[in-house]
Amino acid sequence: MNSNDIDDLLTSQGYGILSLCREGNPYSIPISFGYDGEAIYFGLLEDSPEPTKFEFIGEGATVRLLVTDIRGRFDWRSIAVTGSVEKLDSDGTDWEHFIDTLDDNAWFMRAFEHSDAIESIQGWKLQMDELRGLERKEEVYD
Repeated sequence: MNSNDIDDLLTSQGYGILSLCREGNPYSIPISFGYDGEAIYFGLLEDSPEPTKFEFIGEGATVRLLVTDIRGRFDWRSIAVTGSVEKLDSDGTDWEHFIDTLDDNAWFMRAFEHSDAIESIQGWKLQMDELRGLERKEEVYD
């Protein structure tokens, strides 16, 4: 995939699977994310009964985000984004940008923003160190 197609998918999709690893043990979770053209922003809720994700993620951790658009068996696109994460301070200067970016293109931010859960969100920024995009387009024969 070329860089324009990668930007397109990251801007339009708004959700993917975040993979974390700790001491050789993998952990993957679905997330909603926002993309500002340079970095990916996502939130993790602190209100789950067993917040395993917080045992696996930490400042500077390397993660991988898998974003897919599957339309058919031979018509799909996927992007793997690998990089380090940075926890955002809710009182810091990046917090407003985090919320705006999620609101621009995250999958469910607008409705979620009005719920009580928004108070328990941790903001994270994924620096994109490596991008890999693959696609398969269905060939049409005349």
